[in-house]
Amino acid sequence: MNHPGYTMSKAPVSKSPPIQWHNLIRALWIGGLAVYIIHLNSSDSLHYYLAPTMQRLLLCCPVPFLFIAAIMAWHGLFGNSQLHCDCEHPPPSGWIRSSLIYGLIAIPLILGFLLPDQALGSSMASQKGMSLSYGTPEIRRKEPLPDAAELDVKDLSKKTTTVELPTPATKVQFVPPDEYSREFAELAEKLYVESVIKVYPEIFSETLGSIDMFQQQFAGKAISLTGFVYRDKSMDHESHFALGRFLVMCCPADAAPFGVMIHVPNADSFPTDSWVQIDGTIGSAQVNGEDTIEIRATKVTPVDQPSTPYIYTNADSVMAYDKLKKK
Repeated sequence: MNHPGYTMSKAPVSKSPPIQWHNLIRALWIGGLAVYIIHLNSSDSLHYYLAPTMQRLLLCCPVPFLFIAAIMAWHGLFGNSQLHCDCEHPPPSGWIRSSLIYGLIAIPLILGFLLPDQALGSSMASQKGMSLSYGTPEIRRKEPLPDAAELDVKDLSKKTTTVELPTPATKVQFVPPDEYSREFAELAEKLYVESVIKVYPEIFSETLGSIDMFQQQFAGKAISLTGFVYRDKSMDHESHFALGRFLVMCCPADAAPFGVMIHVPNADSFPTDSWVQIDGTIGSAQVNGEDTIEIRATKVTPVDQPSTPYIYTNADSVMAYDKLKKK
């Protein structure tokens, strides 16, 4: 005997008020996130949080976010007559649980609007550890951050380097020690012919890396660069401080503080975290048992913090240098 088939399913029910409130809350924080991204971009503060390559991707998000927020707000306000089969994932139940879940997103968003946008400084550099040495381009992209430690600076004011300057007929050689250092050697050749080596922020770490790799060739050359003042307890504060910049790969979470030791008689007159421009000559010193470059400052000029305080790695520092010279 044949029996008619029966299917069991939940009858459609009207959308309840709690569902509408959840849609409105979600629309609010998704829209708020879009507005926050727009705010950071319009106030020129996005560079505090992301590297330039990542900023382009983030700036694609506000329009989709606003579209999603508008759809969810429409469902929350005008979705009373809609029916649903109660088969979708339900929103969190209970006031406490809902508050905890939405608070995880709402609180950081609110703090983002209320707290000032500012760059990392000496406090973070002391925790991460200021690096005064520069590896090859390949190593710089793979090495982990150095452990935070005080800088062991020895006899900087007494250490001198005697270098026989080449005659005009002598061509200075920059031979890379390995294949990965070829970029530094090519950049060093271009830097050496300059009467004053200007360290551009766009290739800050690459420039100092080239000079550090060929310290003997660059000894006595004039140089000009800008950064923030960094100190730790091991330094002679009357005559030394480190000039630092934060190297960012993706965001401040992976920022690595890089710098160069500065020797100047009245070093203690420049406050920590203040920004200065250093004009001087290239020397050498021993820090933490390793030979590294030291700038013998002849002029220290206080300057405002640049609009983009962080530095970034450059895929082709030689090409970037040529473009910067043409500006």
